[in-house]
Amino acid sequence: MAHWLRDRGFEAYAVRGGIAALTGEGLEPERVQAKEPAPPARVLAALRSPLFRRYSAGVLLSLIGSWVEAAAYGYVVLLLGGSAATLGLIGFLNTIPNLVFALPAGALADRYDRRKLLLIFQSLNMALAAALAVTWATGTLTIGLLGVLAVLGGILGTLSFAPFQAMLAATVPRRDLESAVAINSLSLQVARFVGPAIAGLLLAAAGPTWVFGVNAASFVAVLGTLALLPGSRPVRRAAAKGSGAISEAFRYVFGQRSLAAMMVLMLVAGLFGTPPVAFMIPAIVRYNLDAGAGTLGAIMAAIGLGSLLGSIALLRLSGRPNKGEPLLVGFVVTGLALAGIGASTNAWLSLALAFVGGIAGVLFVGLSTVVVQAMSSDEIRARALAIWAAAFVGMIPFGALLTGGLAAVIGPGGAVFVDGVAVVVGAIVVVALRPQVAWLGCAALPESCVAGLNPAAVAFEVEAQPSTS
Repeated sequence: MAHWLRDRGFEAYAVRGGIAALTGEGLEPERVQAKEPAPPARVLAALRSPLFRRYSAGVLLSLIGSWVEAAAYGYVVLLLGGSAATLGLIGFLNTIPNLVFALPAGALADRYDRRKLLLIFQSLNMALAAALAVTWATGTLTIGLLGVLAVLGGILGTLSFAPFQAMLAATVPRRDLESAVAINSLSLQVARFVGPAIAGLLLAAAGPTWVFGVNAASFVAVLGTLALLPGSRPVRRAAAKGSGAISEAFRYVFGQRSLAAMMVLMLVAGLFGTPPVAFMIPAIVRYNLDAGAGTLGAIMAAIGLGSLLGSIALLRLSGRPNKGEPLLVGFVVTGLALAGIGASTNAWLSLALAFVGGIAGVLFVGLSTVVVQAMSSDEIRARALAIWAAAFVGMIPFGALLTGGLAAVIGPGGAVFVDGVAVVVGAIVVVALRPQVAWLGCAALPESCVAGLNPAAVAFEVEAQPSTS
């Protein structure tokens, strides 16, 4: 409870042994065994829901198609005559809509039927992928046109994120929500592993037309799934408040020090952690490793395999009361792996670092989404997720420009190395200023952490006034 109070700005202290120990009576409570990890049946509890199984199957197929395209996108830029700096510019154009539309998308998802919104957005996404296939096949795709299509794809992806995530919560009982989020993350990493491998084969054997065509075809699966799911009821209270709906979500998120500190970590990840992986790997392969499409597919697959194993670990960690410590470990290790990839000129070393980075990266990103989903009520969930997206994905365009600019000056390897160091330094600064982030999850559920991690600790409030620190 002391951590819960401090997280909200109150001075409070944990007293071992409770009031008896504080008054000197020397009555030590009996030790309670720490909470055992969730058994496998509980970890996979969300799979008992038919709605969730249907949702997951459709989303998995669509995600595989999206990762097929994403893995080849940067390579297509280079084939069209672009440079490492161009990769950063295209990344900026594809991700800047997150900063502009993420928060309105959250309010939109709380105001209207999420299923209908997704049917519209995903149909447009399918048309966009088909347009990429046609323009490459006819030789009309240029860097300029690719930039325009990147902006449109970014807008549709941003508008889809909040309703997709909020709809996930509607497919399972609340007690199985953490399991559903972890399994959904596992599906993403399966796609991240399978998609780049398919992309490497398609690029080598058939060319970009097939890459874009496969992505277009994959949207059929998610559209079919959405057609079979029930609609969602709009949150009328959020609709009535209008712009006040977003400010309410901000007050909730930033009223908790641990959650606010996590959002700062996600901002650092968006600026320095994600752009190297999303936009610079093709340049690293071409210039640092002096290799081609096969090595690109191998490195992206190594990241995907690591992410897949990280998601399996996430299934276990999602039920852990204190999620702050593993989240921080994943964050720091990701930064170290990025710095190593930037400095490496050996393909095998780069593969190993990509694998480690994949494990660590999915832990901190996955745990952050579990925390936001679990800590939010149904009425505010889409808006809280939109704030998460604005803090993380919304910063990626600026990170893409920064990384692209660095690559133009010191080369892609130097730029990725600097990004990795910045991630580590960012984690150190956040922990120094807001140590509550190490108890992320405990601050929201103090009874779980006290019972599971230190049963003898009892909170004793000494001052019921918000602290000034």
